Amino acid sequence: MSADLRVTVRRTGDRHTVLTLTGALDFRTADALYEQVSAAMADCRHLVLDLSEVAFCDSSGLSTLLRLLRHAESSDVTLALAAVPAQMARLLAITGAHAVFSLHASLPEALAAGDEAAHDGRPSSGARGGEATT
Repeated sequence: MSADLRVTVRRTGDRHTVLTLTGALDFRTADALYEQVSAAMADCRHLVLDLSEVAFCDSSGLSTLLRLLRHAESSDVTLALAAVPAQMARLLAITGAHAVFSLHASLPEALAAGDEAAHDGRPSSGARGGEATT
């Protein structure tokens, strides 16, 4: 992983994995992030990307997030974005990508949504349409 983006992986139970991203998600770090997140999908049902420490995201970063969402859906893994910073939220809104992601205001909220979905046997939908739930 590039020095510009650090990824910390944490398992929270037998179904959930949290990846905390710190730094810039851009053309230099996007491919390595895709590989690391894809590997984490192999042994979880609910994956949360904690974006609270992301300082910057460009179009390559957004493209990578969309690729990861498609990969998660084809692997029967839910993918949630937690604590999306303002700059990323604007990028998601401007491009319309906010409508396809499960967005959550905080990490605990994203984990709770994953627990609820797992209990109900349904995918976690989170908030769609641009607003994280509170």
